[in-house]
Amino acid sequence: MSEYCASSEELEYLNRALRTLSGSNRALLRAEDEGFLLQEICRVIVEEAGYRLAWIGRAERDAEQSVTPVAHAGLEQAYVDSLHMTWADRERGRGPTGTAIRTGRPTISRDILTDPKVTPWRESAIVHGIASVLSLPLRVEGEIFGGIGICASEPDAFGEREVELLSEAAEDLAFGIEALRIKARRRQAELQVAALNRALSTRVAVNHAVIHATDEVPLLKEICRVLVDDCGYRLAWVNYRQKDDEQPSRPMAYHGFDEGFLSVGTTWRASAEGMAFIRDLENRLATGHPVVMRDLANISDMPLRSEALERGYSAALVLPLLIEDELIGMLLIMAGSPDAFDEQEVSLLQATANDLSFGISTLRTRARAMEAEATVRRMAYTDLLTGLPNRVRLRELLEDAIANARQERRSFAVLHLEIARNQEINETLGYREGDRLQLEIATRLTQAVGPDRPVARMGECEFAVLMPNGGAEQASQLAKQILVALYEPVELSGLYLEARASIGISLFPGHGTDPEALIRRSGSAMEQAKRSNAGFALFQGGLDQECAQHLTLMGDLRRAIDRNELLLYYQPKIQISSNKVCGTEALVRWRHPQHGMLPPDEFVKLAENTGLITPLTLWVLDTALGQRYAWHEEGDERPISVNLSAHDLRDPRLLERIRGSFATWGAKPHWIEFELTESALMEDPVAALDTLCELKKLESHLTIDDFGTGYSSLAYLQKLPVDSLKIDQSFVTDMTSNDGSAKIVRSIIELAHNLDLTVVAEGVEDQLTLTQLGQFGCDIAQGYRISQPIPADQFKAWEKQSAWH
Repeated sequence: MSEYCASSEELEYLNRALRTLSGSNRALLRAEDEGFLLQEICRVIVEEAGYRLAWIGRAERDAEQSVTPVAHAGLEQAYVDSLHMTWADRERGRGPTGTAIRTGRPTISRDILTDPKVTPWRESAIVHGIASVLSLPLRVEGEIFGGIGICASEPDAFGEREVELLSEAAEDLAFGIEALRIKARRRQAELQVAALNRALSTRVAVNHAVIHATDEVPLLKEICRVLVDDCGYRLAWVNYRQKDDEQPSRPMAYHGFDEGFLSVGTTWRASAEGMAFIRDLENRLATGHPVVMRDLANISDMPLRSEALERGYSAALVLPLLIEDELIGMLLIMAGSPDAFDEQEVSLLQATANDLSFGISTLRTRARAMEAEATVRRMAYTDLLTGLPNRVRLRELLEDAIANARQERRSFAVLHLEIARNQEINETLGYREGDRLQLEIATRLTQAVGPDRPVARMGECEFAVLMPNGGAEQASQLAKQILVALYEPVELSGLYLEARASIGISLFPGHGTDPEALIRRSGSAMEQAKRSNAGFALFQGGLDQECAQHLTLMGDLRRAIDRNELLLYYQPKIQISSNKVCGTEALVRWRHPQHGMLPPDEFVKLAENTGLITPLTLWVLDTALGQRYAWHEEGDERPISVNLSAHDLRDPRLLERIRGSFATWGAKPHWIEFELTESALMEDPVAALDTLCELKKLESHLTIDDFGTGYSSLAYLQKLPVDSLKIDQSFVTDMTSNDGSAKIVRSIIELAHNLDLTVVAEGVEDQLTLTQLGQFGCDIAQGYRISQPIPADQFKAWEKQSAWH
């Protein structure tokens, strides 16, 4: 049986139908409103597909069952208007369009000259070059919306395949109309929600102000501003009640169009009439109910009515401010509309006033608590005689100084001094004179060292000075200044007595890295100064037992690295979406021959402080590559993550060493992923960026570890050629119990995904956290809920028995 071959004429018909379908789909993608879509479809049918005329009619539900043209292309508007079609079952409704609408099926008139159903339109159609017509119904949301008419210049157009394609285009158009209507309804619903939100904006803004307020008067000013600027009222002000017969109320804050109205009101309130009105108003407000005055123009006995109307105030609302059922004041609001303050609005504003009252009460309670706390703190942290920080406060100051010095990589000094003969003075002249000596020494010290160097009193005639910046030379110069300041005799009971001092100096970090060590060693140096009669001395005790232990441990660690005596454990990571292990992180362990298994933080920190971190990193990398090669031989292609420290990033030979290790094992780029802490990157952002770019040239997968703790900027983050963010476990661990942590985790996940980065969460300790991370869209999880770090030789057995295989 021979195959059917379409004629060139049929192919052309099919091509224009295909052009119609294609153009219609493009129009559907671009359309934002229904009118544009309908007109664009008609244009496509005529201008792109080549039909003579396209028009769309809407089936009306009127008595005539008329069809209204809503869009057309190809011929002038007058011709389309002249069609006068209906979809009723009568003469002008039995043409293609009326029939298609009435029956819901495509209708064709193949030859205008011979088809009796198009008699009413034949002559006009011939004049306009129309020979055949196809009408297709448009079914929108289950009902016939209308029809689309397509007219061709040639008779016998619209073959079976062409009709199928055009019907598909009509169905797509109907779907597009339906989608746009749904979108329009959704937009309308959104507008209604927005209107509701505007009604609630007052209370939301007040609550926000109350939450963030630190002082009462700024809170009141902000509330008045919100009522006027954000919510559209004409004027708002707050009056507080006064226990004063001559001035029963006091203005506290206002905002809005005043034009002297408040000053007129102040004068009026001082009158007998005004005072009587205020007392009556307060009595009404004390019951907890607001006072509403709508349409002021029609309230003849309204005080200051003419002044209010002159300024455009047409309605007023007075709301009570109550604390523990006691009226403390009132919130007054003036509106420009006489119909303002209906029942619902008053109810909302009453709730707002209640929130404000709660905020005022909270601030007052907080102020009393802060005052009490400040008193306790002064007693706990301040020397009662001199007003200087005491020994407890000095420790806090040293902790802050140590943290700042670590971050800024600088040194500082502690000067410990003692005044001689204090006990002798107390015994001879009495403790009152001894206290005068202490006060004089404190005054001279603070003047000598300046305001930026805290002075603390450590005990009886024993003081300390914190020099926040500088080394041995600067500390020695400061000690000399102090000795000069104390050189002049002190007058006590008519006697001039010398205040001889001995000063000891300790330095961070050389003499200690914690407050106790610095205080202890400065005291030791002070004793040396006493023995030498030199006035001051720098701590010369050498490394103490703690330093000696660190030295010994440092030597042991170097030998452990060289002799391959360390252990490498592997902590699994799972893909949350599949609950499958997707990789591991290599974590170093050290079983010391004498001290047993040492905490990683202890010896890793030691390695960072002694320059051993890079050899340790290279040992971890080489060992991980060896294990990765073994797993590769077994067909396991999951990556191992290796950590790089800030010191590693500064190593000029880092890339060379990594290339060498990769070459040794024939490693592929995907074998190893490098993790770098955010804080390490921020120590030297420019150099870190250069190193990351070079690592990326090796096609390495890069992850920012401990993200959220390093204060990197979004601008810097965008520049980094990284692939993943690992959320710091301090946020992950608390996310199920702390809304703030949960919000931070969700925000980091959204931020990372917006930057096309994978998100890893570490510190996943329980199933609830893992589930919530999955709901937030996190990609990978790691933590004790999945597994503790595992030795390599136990990993496969663990995986087979786990829930993650």
